This record gives sequence, C-alpha cells and structure tokens, in this order.
Amino acid sequence: MTKIKVKINAPIPPLETVHRYRDFDGLMAKFQKYYSTRGIREMLYNDRRKLVYIVIIVILLLLLLFVEDITKKQGNSKQEDQIEEMDRSAIDLELTDLLG
Repeated sequence: MTKIKVKINAPIPPLETVHRYRDFDGLMAKFQKYYSTRGIREMLYNDRRKLVYIVIIVILLLLLLFVEDITKKQGNSKQEDQIEEMDRSAIDLELTDLLG
C-alpha cells in the first residue's frame, strides 16, 4: 500500500490565492467555448489529427456497411438462381404428373 501524506494542521492559504482560483467568468467562457458547435469546430480545425481520425473512422464504417450489402447481393443472386431452377423443376414435375 502507498502511504498518503495528510497535512492535519495545514496552513490556510491567503485570500489572494483563494480569489485567484475563483474565476467563474473564465470557467463559463471555457464551458461555452468547448460545449458549443463553434467551439468544437474550432477545436477540431486546430487539431487536424483528430479531424483526420474522425473522417477515417466514418469512411471505414460506411465501407463496412456497403461492402456487406454487395457481398450479400452477389451471394443472394446465386441462391435465387438455384431456387428458381428448383421451382421450375418442381413445376415441370407437377405438370407431367397432371398431364401424364
């Protein structure tokens, strides 16, 4: 276990130090900057690496979605051809039974 040093009788910091960290206007400015669309857009444009990662992830997700559809369509066309051939042979058998 790690030992934690606790100051039991710690001196109270001076009021200047306390008031320096009580900057509510600065806190609200940061909040509005980072939680608005304009601030998020500026943050992404300033850091190109994040923007590139997001674009790459979106492109990969879109590719995964559409590539599965293409392979399913190719596989389904083969299966549909087999089903059509089976249906035709079944219809031919029924017709020969009825006519013959």
